[in-house]
Amino acid sequence: MKITFENLGFSYSIDSIMMFQNQELSDFWMSSLFHFFPSLDREKLSSLDALEKKEYLTSTLKLIYDELEPEFAEKIVKYNDYFNLHKSQIEDAFSDAFGIDCKNNFNDIVGNITLNPICPRFLDKREFDIFYLNSERGALGIALHEIIHFVWFDVWQNYFKDNKEDYEIPHIKWIFSEMAVYPIMRKDARLSEINPYYGSNAAVYPYFYTMKIENEPILETLYKMYCNSSNIIEFMESGYTYCLKYEKEIRNQME
Repeated sequence: MKITFENLGFSYSIDSIMMFQNQELSDFWMSSLFHFFPSLDREKLSSLDALEKKEYLTSTLKLIYDELEPEFAEKIVKYNDYFNLHKSQIEDAFSDAFGIDCKNNFNDIVGNITLNPICPRFLDKREFDIFYLNSERGALGIALHEIIHFVWFDVWQNYFKDNKEDYEIPHIKWIFSEMAVYPIMRKDARLSEINPYYGSNAAVYPYFYTMKIENEPILETLYKMYCNSSNIIEFMESGYTYCLKYEKEIRNQME
């Protein structure tokens, strides 16, 4: 397993940000940009069409990016070094969790450092974005979350052989995969102890921590399912059946 953190440049950051400045998305996805970059006029941005938004973001954030570019370069070195420091235990933990060899696979994962506070992942390319303000510990926490998705859907596809389009938002398979990060992290200290987001209840989206189904916290229910499963496939089957059964209730509690 190998991750390479890199910087694809300013234009990539703008493209990443644009993915989440869509009026069809909830405030959960859009608001953090204005928190970290208060020079942006949210009201003005919301009034623009897509091309105008991109031009406005480019003109407003370019100077900020130019000032930060040396910091990006420093962060990339720290991120890569810190992952490699923990590489062996990560490989062992994921090999055990998923029942496959993770040491000699998944050697093409890329983390792109950006100005975007939201960190999307791209399954087909095995890439994810990482916000530059993350420390090396934070970057590792984000990486662990995304590695789970890459390995999860690789195992899932090999078993279920279903439509890969269903692995993306807003499909229930995407929702289940996001929640599944929690039990996998929680059960193995080799992962949870090196993920600062796990300790601060931020290893998964915040609404999952408060979500309840029939008065039971959904993450606790999934954790019990995971612990009682003989292997990851059994958990995938039982967990997905559960999510399908309560899909309406789950969606009603998401932001």
